[in-house]
Amino acid sequence: MNLNLVCNLPPIPDNPRNSEGTFARGFKGEIMFLYSRYRGESFHDNACSDIAMIVSYDEGETWTEPRVLVRSDEYGVVNIMSVSTVYQRDGSLGFYFLILDPETFNVDLGRLITFDGENFTAERCQFDKSVRPGYFCVNNDRIVRLSDGRLMAPWCWVSAEAAKIERRDPCHCGAFLSDDDGKTFYDAGFDFVSTDLANTRYGFQEPGMIELSGRLYYWTRTGYGRQYETVSFTGPSGFHYPQPSIFTSPVSPMQIKKHNGILYNAYNPKPRWNGYEEYEQEHPGVWSRSPMVLRISRDEGKTWGKMNIVGDDPDRGYAYPAMFFTKDGHMLLGICRGSGAEGNNLCTLGIYKIDLATVEE
Repeated sequence: MNLNLVCNLPPIPDNPRNSEGTFARGFKGEIMFLYSRYRGESFHDNACSDIAMIVSYDEGETWTEPRVLVRSDEYGVVNIMSVSTVYQRDGSLGFYFLILDPETFNVDLGRLITFDGENFTAERCQFDKSVRPGYFCVNNDRIVRLSDGRLMAPWCWVSAEAAKIERRDPCHCGAFLSDDDGKTFYDAGFDFVSTDLANTRYGFQEPGMIELSGRLYYWTRTGYGRQYETVSFTGPSGFHYPQPSIFTSPVSPMQIKKHNGILYNAYNPKPRWNGYEEYEQEHPGVWSRSPMVLRISRDEGKTWGKMNIVGDDPDRGYAYPAMFFTKDGHMLLGICRGSGAEGNNLCTLGIYKIDLATVEE
């Protein structure tokens, strides 16, 4: 597979982490990439983070310097992160992200709206009464528009009290839906939680979802050596309890997108094995997230092709993929690719440009 690292954003002083991004086609044909840009000294998930943007005017070959679009202070919080793109019905672009309240540890959704790619309006989305408060996670590049027009945002959840003290409570997985183009979200009505009380922290987490022909496919990362999956033929209310998929995996999220009738799947295929602790001591900060591979399916997931290596440096971890397809027959894959020397695998953000014609099937 032919790929090039076209952008690399390592940590620098007062910017200890760059991670979790999403792409969009801008109003003048440019490609926008928005991501979580941390400031201060800490790279922890709950540390100071803003939303920044870089832009490419040549289909991802080169990128501008980062521009901070909105600071967490504007929402009265410390942390905003994990951006997803929504092409809004009114012609604008919406970029949705998490808002963490440092006092209550409740997480809301916010968004940036732009009609020109230059000026952005920061808003806070509303949750109706069906959404319980708590610590939600909606991964980057995850919000999708269903064929019926609604927005769907897969989430995982723990209580705010459990998140605040890092208590090992079971993690729930479900989804938000929106009928009004993201102004208001409500609960989709399903809730999966692991019954393995000995391993609750790494039960069902960080789900994703894609709409295929006649069905919805929903998956979650786990600590059980595989991604788990469930399918619904009757919309968001028809999912059953997730089962193990064919995708072996460590505790790391998977991403699947469709382009020209082909499914593309980016994930880490090597699960944590018995005795991995010694290996991870030798490769700190990687968290078993190496290698990352790209696979394709031409039959909507019935069969999958070869594992194409995106990154396999044992001292780097690869995670939180975002995908975008260019006009010149390539994929842009934005992923965390940090090392222990840089803090951990979340601290450095990279963008690869992959020639789709060279992806082995």
